[in-house]
Amino acid sequence: MLAERRAKIVATIGPATSSPEALEKAIKAGMNVARLNFSHGKHEEHLKVLKTIRELSMKLQAPVSILQDLQGPKVRVGRFKNGSIEIKPGEVVTVTIEDVQGDVGLIPSDFKELILVAKPGIRILLDDGLMELEVLESGEKDLKAKVIYGGLLKDRKGMNLPGVPLPVDCLTEKDLKDLEFGIENKVDYVALSFVRRGQDIRILREMLEAKGSDARIVAKIEMMEALDNLEEIIRLSDAVMVARGDLAVEVGSSRLPGFQKKIIKLSNQMQKPVITATQMLDSMVENPRPTRAEITDVANAVLDGSDGLMLSAESASGHYPFICIRTMHEIITEVEKSEERYNKISMEHEFLSIPSAIGASACLSAMKLNAKAIVCLTTSGKTANIITSFRPQAKVIAVTDRIDVLNRLELIWGIQTFLIQTYKNMEDILVQVDRFMVNYGLARTGDRIILTLGQPIEVGSKTNALFVHIVGAEKDMKLVDSELPLRCQKLPII
Repeated sequence: MLAERRAKIVATIGPATSSPEALEKAIKAGMNVARLNFSHGKHEEHLKVLKTIRELSMKLQAPVSILQDLQGPKVRVGRFKNGSIEIKPGEVVTVTIEDVQGDVGLIPSDFKELILVAKPGIRILLDDGLMELEVLESGEKDLKAKVIYGGLLKDRKGMNLPGVPLPVDCLTEKDLKDLEFGIENKVDYVALSFVRRGQDIRILREMLEAKGSDARIVAKIEMMEALDNLEEIIRLSDAVMVARGDLAVEVGSSRLPGFQKKIIKLSNQMQKPVITATQMLDSMVENPRPTRAEITDVANAVLDGSDGLMLSAESASGHYPFICIRTMHEIITEVEKSEERYNKISMEHEFLSIPSAIGASACLSAMKLNAKAIVCLTTSGKTANIITSFRPQAKVIAVTDRIDVLNRLELIWGIQTFLIQTYKNMEDILVQVDRFMVNYGLARTGDRIILTLGQPIEVGSKTNALFVHIVGAEKDMKLVDSELPLRCQKLPII
């Protein structure tokens, strides 16, 4: 069943997955987080997808996080008379910031500050690094550059200046309008592009708080400057994305694996969810099966400690979006059969916060008592996140009466989420927990489970207690498949 998988799947929604029928198939295939890419599409299109996902989530009893990915200040080439030009190695071309159409030997750019930063000797990479220029000289409105690696340069392709600090804000006018839309429609996460320092996160946080939004912030690590300020950025963010596309262009492809591992390791240490993204199953845009290298890439991202793995074009515009999501599910599930990656509880840290101490104790108790599950009663999801950071082998189940909290938790490793009725005392809790654990096939009568909660219950205390419980519900039994929440059913056919 889908609930057996710990690492989560983030799927980008696009033409191949935006209809109600396609979105239902995507959730049934294994999607936990729907990424809405605001580099493409209109607000009306995103709103339709967002509403459909919320409706399907309730119908299938399968919470889904909605991740709004802001475009950021993308530096791009302009448009060409014939839609593209060919640039050849050794050729000298002119790059201009004037508002003109490009032609043979002339490349327009919409980045008006280009002349200020592109000094002689600077590299300019085009189209995700497929083409490369070296700046020879610069003037007031244009610069001369030698083509190092050529190719066919099409309209609006990306332009990168590796290692060069760019004098731009990470939130553009377009981003601010998109953010307003996201806040209004209660997205669960906002992914901030072009993050370079902790201050970028603070600015976005202030905007969200000023609007009373509960949306969490995902910092996209894709700039060299971000790597220089990595610890501060992770500390201030709610989650992190290893945006391997732009990051590889910035640092060089050969250095990318090392930085990927560093970002994941530090995020794990700081108990922040981390998503590994870009070209994970890229060949499946065109083909029904991945390459061996892609299978290994997905597996290594899981073994490194990723909370989520992201599909981009594979699910947005690929020919096999649902097979792709299911293939990723199968790879992750197989990798997670290894016991070596569980129970990462350190005894070295003397002082922990109360929720962290309770979380570590719950994981240790579950391991020593061979408990079937850790059930976390939560109102914000914070303790559940802490518990999973210790990677317990026991199931981690978050329960609350707030659907928005359940939706947000779908991004986080290992958590299965269930809605329960409002409770007033311990008896209320245990009756509900026993019933759904048995009904959903998550435990049997007589199994041990560990509960974390806040006492006294009636005043809504924050997590401060751990309770070992033997599952009752002797008269209950597992429901038939059609009555179960989606992720507790047998693997749905897609």
